[in-house]
Amino acid sequence: MNKTLTEFLSDGLSAERVKRIHEVASQRTRHLTIVLENITHSHNASACLRTCDCFGVQDVHIVESFSSFKPNPDVARGASKWLTIHRHQGEFEQSENHAPTTERCIKQLKDQGYRILATSPRQNSTPLSEIDITQKNAVIFGSEKPGVSTTAIEHSDELIHVPMFGFTESFNVSVSAAIVLQQLTERLHKSDIKWQLDKEEQQSLIDLWVQKSHGFRLAALCRRFESEAKHK
Repeated sequence: MNKTLTEFLSDGLSAERVKRIHEVASQRTRHLTIVLENITHSHNASACLRTCDCFGVQDVHIVESFSSFKPNPDVARGASKWLTIHRHQGEFEQSENHAPTTERCIKQLKDQGYRILATSPRQNSTPLSEIDITQKNAVIFGSEKPGVSTTAIEHSDELIHVPMFGFTESFNVSVSAAIVLQQLTERLHKSDIKWQLDKEEQQSLIDLWVQKSHGFRLAALCRRFESEAKHK
């Protein structure tokens, strides 16, 4: 029986590496995703990506209305290549009260069945521990100074916050993302909710990650695979 491309490429990786790829794919989720709205500091952007990878959140949505998303590779540590990043780019038209790029992103997520949770320290927001995890949730984190946009707040299904007890009103965005994802993923893992990707989605990631694991050698290996397949 002829090998698939993934099987062929897997032969060039260590058994431990292939096992790890399968293990990580089995722990990935799309039951939870995040939206990073105009994050301007590369350190924070990178830390958020690394956090998503660490907690198994596969999809990250990036809203770039008035600033470009530029992760710092020294902080991200390659996390972005293991994630599925969706970039929502506008015409740098966002103001405090009007954010059409954010609105389009939210509509897309709602069409995919997500509830939209906007992080906000407002008094009428829900504590993190009380969030309903039975439904798919998309959590929006705003830029460092103004926080989430008015549009994000108006179009969200619920406002949430991490309870705090000091003088400071909010966490750094990367810290906030880490706290939120740690608590929500821990609750998911302890629940009976089917939060994992289905087998087809897992296999798609395995195929992609095996290819990415070969780096610059991939093109040459693919040509070799095609050549050997033709002569069989």
